[in-house]
Amino acid sequence: MDLTISQISIPNPYFESPTNVFLIRSSQSPPVLIDTGISTEESFSLLRRELAKHSCSLKDIAVVLLTHKHIDHSGLARAIQDESGAVVYVHSDDWTDVALFEERHERVSQLYLEAMRRWGIPEEVIVQVGHFRSRFAGLGRSVPTAQKISDGQILRFGEVELHVLHTPGHTQGSVCFLLGEKLFAGDHLLPTYTSNVGATDVTTDGHLEKFLASLKRILELPNAERLEIYPGHGQPWTDPRPRITKIFKHHYERTDRILKILSDGQALTAFEIAQKLFGRLKDYHVLLGAGEVYAHLEVLESQGRICQSEPNRFALRT
Repeated sequence: MDLTISQISIPNPYFESPTNVFLIRSSQSPPVLIDTGISTEESFSLLRRELAKHSCSLKDIAVVLLTHKHIDHSGLARAIQDESGAVVYVHSDDWTDVALFEERHERVSQLYLEAMRRWGIPEEVIVQVGHFRSRFAGLGRSVPTAQKISDGQILRFGEVELHVLHTPGHTQGSVCFLLGEKLFAGDHLLPTYTSNVGATDVTTDGHLEKFLASLKRILELPNAERLEIYPGHGQPWTDPRPRITKIFKHHYERTDRILKILSDGQALTAFEIAQKLFGRLKDYHVLLGAGEVYAHLEVLESQGRICQSEPNRFALRT
């Protein structure tokens, strides 16, 4: 099969780093995009120019596969669909927030407000984060015709065959796409930093345990050592095993640090613990820090190692 994979880096002014869009082409298959980048005029223009460098236009795109619902990965899906008629696919657990992005903006904002209070973020900081989040409203559009996909499903486009691997954790509907020994991993597995767990999907809970279990699924894939990883941010690499081992170690060490912070007997909120772990937090990092700590606290509480001595405050169980 004369398969070509092209990596396109889309600027991402609001989050950590540029987002990767991958173009999959074969003479016997329609062009497929994995993820789209954020919905800004700059990003859309850049995507158009980069596709042209690969002798492809937006009108040629027949399929858009989304690794998850976040706007830096799904924001341009509707604009691409409007121009090309492309079919957009997303996991059923993330479908609502993609299909009804605009309609659900206020509801999602309310869910974040409830989560921030649960994490113990002070009201004045919540107001600041709310102003920051308000910028996201125009960075995506609803894709009501998006098709739902599920774990184990095989997607065939001409001679291109992708297997859907459900990897919840970063979001509930996070997926990887397996094409032979090539794994398009979205934000589930990144090369230089660990994707946030706990803050970027407030519609469900238990994200940390799901995330670690999803990483184990990658390790259990046949010939895991030969897998080529195409991440949502950063550069591709081969053999996910060392990176996954490092991520496990990272989360085990973070758990130990949280327990050490609580060892002086104080009852603390997730936000207070996050400040001790990460220092001063601002803008979106307030959510990322507090949400990730809360994900660890959920696990520790389920293990009986900590308890809530009062609402939203955690202490070591004595």
